[in-house]
Amino acid sequence: MVAFLTVGSAQASTTQTAKPKASAPVAPPRAPVAPAAPAQTLSNEEKAGCGAVLMILGQVSTSYPQLFAKQGQDARGIQFVLEAFGAKGRMMMDEAFEDGAQRGLKPSKVYEEGLSFLFENAQPVAGETAEQGGRRAAMALMQRCTGIQMD
Repeated sequence: MVAFLTVGSAQASTTQTAKPKASAPVAPPRAPVAPAAPAQTLSNEEKAGCGAVLMILGQVSTSYPQLFAKQGQDARGIQFVLEAFGAKGRMMMDEAFEDGAQRGLKPSKVYEEGLSFLFENAQPVAGETAEQGGRRAAMALMQRCTGIQMD
C-alpha cells in the first residue's frame, strides 16, 4: 500500500526539461463513463474492527511524526493519509458504539465483535507463509475498511 501511495507523488515531483511540442490532434469525445458502484455497507462488527485498525494507523502518524519527517515530502503525504484514516476510524467506531448501544450492547462487547471480525479475516491459508498470509490479510482488510481498491 505504501508503494501505491508514494508512486503518484514521486511521479509528480519528477522534473523534465520543457521542450516545445507539436500540437496533438484533437481526440473525438468519449462515451460517458458510468459512475462507480456505491460502496458496500459495513456491518457493525466491520465498523468496530475497521475503526480500531484505522484509529491505530492515525494514532501512529500523529504520535510519531519523526518517522515521517526524515523521509521528505512523500512520507509527509503518507502521514497525511494515515491521519485521514484515523479520522475515518473514529467515525466508524462512534457509529459502531452507537449501534451497539441501540442493541443493548456494552462498548466492550462491540469492540470484541470488531476484533472477532478482524481475526476471522486474518486466518492463514494452507500453503502460504506467515508473511504471505499477513500481506494478503492486510490488503483485504485495508480494501474493505477504506474502500480503496489496490490491484
